[in-house]
Amino acid sequence: MTSHDSDIAPLPPYLRLFGPVTQARLIRLFLLYLLMLGAGMALLFLTHQDQLRILGMGLILPGGGFLAHADICTASGVGHLLAAAAGMATFAVALLVWFGTGNILAPPVAWLGMAVGAATMRHGALRAATIDMVLSGLALAFVALALAMAARFALAQRQRKIDNAWLASQSDRLSHIFNAAPDTGDAPEMSLDHLRRLRFALDRALQPLDQFNGFEKIDQFQTAATRYQLNFLAYGVALTQARYTPAFRGYMHAAQIALLDKQAQHQVWSYWKLENLWGNLQADPDPVARENIMYTGFVALQMALFSASTGRRDFSQAGRFTLAHPSGRRYTHDAGSLVRRLEHEYTTSPYYLIACEPNWVYPLCNTIGASAIMAFDAQHGEQRWAGHAHDFRHNLEAEFLDGFGRYIPCKSARTGLALPAIGGAMPLAMPCFFLNVVAPDLARRQWLLLRRQLFGRDGALRRRAFWPIDTGNYGFSRASAYSATALAAAELGDSAVYAACMDALEAECPSVLKDGVIHRLRASVWAHGVELMARAGTRDGFRQVIGAPRALAGPQLDSLPYPDILVASAHAGDNGLHAVLYGEGVHAIGLIGLQAHGQYFANEIGFMADAGGKASLSMAFAGRTNLHVRARGGR
Repeated sequence: MTSHDSDIAPLPPYLRLFGPVTQARLIRLFLLYLLMLGAGMALLFLTHQDQLRILGMGLILPGGGFLAHADICTASGVGHLLAAAAGMATFAVALLVWFGTGNILAPPVAWLGMAVGAATMRHGALRAATIDMVLSGLALAFVALALAMAARFALAQRQRKIDNAWLASQSDRLSHIFNAAPDTGDAPEMSLDHLRRLRFALDRALQPLDQFNGFEKIDQFQTAATRYQLNFLAYGVALTQARYTPAFRGYMHAAQIALLDKQAQHQVWSYWKLENLWGNLQADPDPVARENIMYTGFVALQMALFSASTGRRDFSQAGRFTLAHPSGRRYTHDAGSLVRRLEHEYTTSPYYLIACEPNWVYPLCNTIGASAIMAFDAQHGEQRWAGHAHDFRHNLEAEFLDGFGRYIPCKSARTGLALPAIGGAMPLAMPCFFLNVVAPDLARRQWLLLRRQLFGRDGALRRRAFWPIDTGNYGFSRASAYSATALAAAELGDSAVYAACMDALEAECPSVLKDGVIHRLRASVWAHGVELMARAGTRDGFRQVIGAPRALAGPQLDSLPYPDILVASAHAGDNGLHAVLYGEGVHAIGLIGLQAHGQYFANEIGFMADAGGKASLSMAFAGRTNLHVRARGGR
């Protein structure tokens, strides 16, 4: 390992429960609740009308108004108690709706609606004992919360010191953990098995743009959304292109372009009109116009990986990515405009991280957006990210690292509330893949802390560390968890974790071959895309694609009949084009990048390029077939 690869950032000292921005948001939320509490107490104790007093109890606690006549001794009292429980459950559901769809109106509407609903019920005077019980319970809840936070703070401080000492002790083991050899520059080749897995993505990409056969249609607001299936299939194709077939255009380029053009189909981005309306109280349906990194950042990286893996700049052309609304309005975008939007929103966000669903900020999504800007810089010779890197890193560590050293899944930008680190290994592993570009020392630190949880004392992979629900379709499968963890392991060079996860994936979700395509039953399209990325992975491979985009020159394969001919390898160098193809029978193949009117050999067949440096020739195939295109007189 080089000295750069051995850098492991320590966990920062844990000096406060929350970062400064989060603390300010939480104080604001607490003051808002105190205002409601004060209003509720005033109605409860300063008025004499039962309905107003019940309304006051409803303001103090979600569903609290139903407790006004609750008891466990009478049928009516039990009914009110059940109504209060149902009210609290309704509020919990409203919180889930807020998280799942960005609908910020759901929680306050549910709370106030239940308060008003309870106040309209007429069942006599309030019971003093009930009021005392509610207020006493509320006071005890506040005390318990304060004690729990103090205890957690003390435990987290202690754990930070233990973890930093443990991280320091790992310095001599890093070469054994990150032991995968980096890509040597040879010409790697896909197996036939790998090609059949690649076809899962290609078949979906190469259908007509307005068709989405083979995609899962569950919802458009969370992780099963079509846009994410398009993103990760495209990332998989791009990384496959960069590693295995950089000297092949044809269906690989066409697939990446099609997956981007599918992102521009209205059915893919129409979700934003609703999310923007109920999350930001704005009616603009353009998904790029306001902070929406789950679309802008993910599509920007899709464009960046297309350019990095192909050398093409199609989507850098002004207006190349135009979103056509059924009303006739057109929103013209391109790679540059998406990157500029990301830049603007990073700097204007108080967290220096951009929200996804309105109000919810995900660190993972933001590392994807950061990777897109870094790739754009490398491709255009710019230094945009250099002006953001320090502040991004500082806020990531200060606002999104929990007390026990884990990046939180997401946080509410308006309230400061955060989801706990749920979801098992995957939400902790996947950020490491993108962090290896943005901040490699943080990626290795987080990976080492996670790695301790993945194996039992017997050295076997702990299945319980992986969530049994597939992120891509909400079904019962560990496919996405294994694939995402393997992806990060491949990028960081941890061959043991990579092999263990891929073996577990095959054991629990076996491969199925049908009509020349390999897929996994129950595994989501998203999981298939992530697995494709992992299979294309190599140590620091993603970082290299982002930071050193390919400048292609020399002979390249172009038009081939898909799926009759599958390209397992295509690499160009000083001695011409070397490719490995699979097919049967005689087929025409196209070549580009030749010298105008140049004399060439394809294996032992002589031919001449036309004035545009192109050529087409027929070739016999019998399974795995080698192709060597060289200039006459070359070797």
